[in-house]
Amino acid sequence: MWLDDAASLRKRDLFLEKPFVNASGVLGFYPDPHTMPYLDQLGAFITNPFSRLPRTPAGNRACIPFSGGFLMHTGLGNPGISRVIRQLRHRWAGAPLPVIVHLLVESPGSLAEMIRKLEELENIMAVELGLPPGCTPDEIPPILEAAFGELPVVVCLSPEQVPVLGEALLEQAPAAVHLVEPRGTLPNRDGSLVTGRLYGPAIFPQLLSAAQKLVSRRIPVIANGGIYENWQVTTMMEVGVIAVGLGSALWHVNPVDVFPDLDEDH
Repeated sequence: MWLDDAASLRKRDLFLEKPFVNASGVLGFYPDPHTMPYLDQLGAFITNPFSRLPRTPAGNRACIPFSGGFLMHTGLGNPGISRVIRQLRHRWAGAPLPVIVHLLVESPGSLAEMIRKLEELENIMAVELGLPPGCTPDEIPPILEAAFGELPVVVCLSPEQVPVLGEALLEQAPAAVHLVEPRGTLPNRDGSLVTGRLYGPAIFPQLLSAAQKLVSRRIPVIANGGIYENWQVTTMMEVGVIAVGLGSALWHVNPVDVFPDLDEDH
């Protein structure tokens, strides 16, 4: 069972009025109605990832194309949670839709500190956890124990993490699992190997398969990856996900191609 009596007491449910969100890392740190005409089609805005302390971008940042998509490596640079809150708390509070803050999990202690800061803010719907690439099942209970509080907790998993961490998450019962783009490795122009997230239509079948497996276990799922057309949105919804996350599609695809109800003159 996804929920038992004990889990339901500490779990906070996630309610999205519309079944779309953006993927973390594609739209920036806060929603901007002036540059994002599709915001009223989203049930929530997910921020870029934040860490406890400032993090500089990777020195070997790269965007490497391959047949069917591209690999992106950035290092997840950000100014750190304290500075972000000082600069953006009023923008988040005044945003036209709820905000989900994506947090990079470094340790249970630092995670708990970041979440307590966010619980004091207005218009924060939930926190989303980006797990370390090498996260093990034994690390899941202390991470979720540190994360549970006043805000619903969404845990990001890539397809390759589902068979490794799925059972451990099943026992902890976060509000939802957000299926995100898989990781991969490609050679750069100089011949060096670069590891990063994979984007593009080629990864859609992999995400769809992972979504099916999680939904069959009665896990609330947000799924994104390789979604560029309306038929893909429809397929994901028919599988039973609670929302579809949009990633690189928001960078270069006409929103009308994805949101059928959005007027072209909006």
